[in-house]
Amino acid sequence: MTEGHRIILTRQRDRNKIWAARLEAAGYAVVEAPLIRYESLPVDHDLDASAFDWILFTSPQGVKAFTAAGFVPGDARMGALGAGTADALKTAGLRDDLGARTLDGAEFAQAFLAKISGGGRVLLPGPDRRLPDPRASLSAAGFEVTELPLYKTCSVPAKELPTVEFAPGDIVFFCSPSTVRAFTEAWNERPRCVAIGETTARASRPAGFETVVAATPDLSAMVLAAGLDPLPEPATPEMES
Repeated sequence: MTEGHRIILTRQRDRNKIWAARLEAAGYAVVEAPLIRYESLPVDHDLDASAFDWILFTSPQGVKAFTAAGFVPGDARMGALGAGTADALKTAGLRDDLGARTLDGAEFAQAFLAKISGGGRVLLPGPDRRLPDPRASLSAAGFEVTELPLYKTCSVPAKELPTVEFAPGDIVFFCSPSTVRAFTEAWNERPRCVAIGETTARASRPAGFETVVAATPDLSAMVLAAGLDPLPEPATPEMES
């Protein structure tokens, strides 16, 4: 069913457009409301990424920021949290040596530890603020973990947001706790929402949203979780947030 429902997309502007095009092609009404954007941070160019045994990426944005900053992995092995991050590595001409397909940082750490033992040096490129895992689990297992903050996630100023008059049947798609926080700062309404994973749901539920969680972190699963008609398969892999 597509009639009577609008899907509110809340990711950053360029990622919204990718999903909006696919949803609209399937007949869904879409409102693009980009609530977050990424800002680059100053980086320590004396850090030698190639000196690490592993470089683990937890998001496509982490891959993009790593390559944009000019870091070179050399002989360091690399791993990606999920399919979207692995696709970002491939696009950047980098390899995924781990082959994990996990849903969150804790699962990612366990997948890594199930394959890799004996300690070593691990680099975690990514945001300035992140959840404890995978760092905590890897450190507890004897790995020397270095976090490399490359960007920060910022709320889009209210004056730059589109005017949205919410209606019955609207469904908000949240892909990170940051988008939930930005939504609550911008609007008082609490439409029904779909969370891309349990980490995001833990932010949306206490904020007052009636929340369902996608079975996997991709657009197709979010549509199904909303109780809507399934989408045709994408031509290219989808990217988790």
